[in-house]
Amino acid sequence: MGYVQYLIFKIENRKYAIELAYVNGTEQSYSVSPIPDAPFGIDGLINLRGKLVPVYSLRQRFGMDSVITNPAKSAIIAKTSRITMAYEVDEVEFIEQVNEDDIKEMPHIAGNEDTSFMDKVLHIKNEIIVVVDVNKVLSADIIETLERMLEERSEAEKKAEEGRRAAELAEKEKELEEKEE
Repeated sequence: MGYVQYLIFKIENRKYAIELAYVNGTEQSYSVSPIPDAPFGIDGLINLRGKLVPVYSLRQRFGMDSVITNPAKSAIIAKTSRITMAYEVDEVEFIEQVNEDDIKEMPHIAGNEDTSFMDKVLHIKNEIIVVVDVNKVLSADIIETLERMLEERSEAEKKAEEGRRAAELAEKEKELEEKEE
C-alpha cells in the first residue's frame, strides 16, 4: 500500500489539492505585473528569482471573482508538462500524505469538458477534496500563447538590457575622452 502527497489549499471555503510532485513551492509576497492581451484567467507575470512565471487565477477557472481579499493569499508554483505556472489561491493549508486507497477517480456524473482538470477526489477523514490536475487546467492553445508571450517578453528584456549596457559603455567612453582632453 502506497501513499501520495498532496498540497491542500482553499478557494473560498472549499478545499482542493494538487499532487505535491508538481509543486515547486508557494509564494505569499509577490507582485503581479499585468500583461496586455493575456488569455482568460492569466492575471499577469511574477518575477520568481529572475524567471518570469505566468499567474493563473484558479478562482476565475471556478467562475468566481479573481480578486482575493484574504491576507493569506498564495501562489502555488507548479511545473506542468510544458510550463511553470503560479496558481493563485485564497490560502495554502498543509501537505497531506494520502493512502492510495483513499484516492478515487472523479465520478463520471460530475465530469464534463469544463471540469476535466479535476480528475480525482481524496477521502481525508470525513472530507472529500477535489484534486486539480495542473496538466489539464490550461488548454494546449493557451499554453502555446503563454510560451510565445514569455519568449517575446524575454527577447524584449534582453534587447532593453543590451541598450542599457551600450548606453553605459558610451557614457564611460565619453567620460574617458573628456579626461584625456
